[in-house]
Amino acid sequence: MYFLKTKIKANSINNLSDGRYFSTFAEWVGFNFNPNSTQSVDIATAKEIAGWLHGPRIVGEFDDQPLTRINEVAEALQLDTVQTDIDLDYTKLHPNISTIIKRVVIDDTIDADRLESILMSGTGIAYFLLDFVEKNSLWKDIEKHQALKPAFLQELCEEYRIILALPFTSQNVLSIVEQTQPFAIALASGQEEKVGIRAFDELTAIIEQLEED
Repeated sequence: MYFLKTKIKANSINNLSDGRYFSTFAEWVGFNFNPNSTQSVDIATAKEIAGWLHGPRIVGEFDDQPLTRINEVAEALQLDTVQTDIDLDYTKLHPNISTIIKRVVIDDTIDADRLESILMSGTGIAYFLLDFVEKNSLWKDIEKHQALKPAFLQELCEEYRIILALPFTSQNVLSIVEQTQPFAIALASGQEEKVGIRAFDELTAIIEQLEED
């Protein structure tokens, strides 16, 4: 049992090794159903892996996939939590779905005003995942950003339930969490070297940094 300084979401699991590893401490384990993603899985694979996991909530990650795809997967896997980039028509959402994570990809078009506007308009959104990884942002650049500085992110984390996806390392994760105080952070899954063989050295070092004293 881990007692951590923040909650963890595991992004885009596509193998059982990662699923089992993250399930020992993650609040959420995500499966990506966007066929254009390098980390995508099919419904059968996600169902098989999820069957081995006990503890974390299962999240269907859909990126910009349409509502019909979201409902299809929610029906097949009995999902109650989904992550999406798009605005959803709640009247047409599958009745299983009770929790929505809205992913916001942080790129050059997102300044402080734009980001605040997105968060303020998020009626019905349980959590916002701010994704700095998709566009390869580095923490050192974020610290120097004119608008999206750590202090601003910390203000957002006070007002909204924010999940931060950043290029976390064992050297920076504790500092980032202490500076921004997010509701949770998102850690990237990886690839097995062979079936059943996966090195978790860096992830373990990150988790060790987050352990409560």
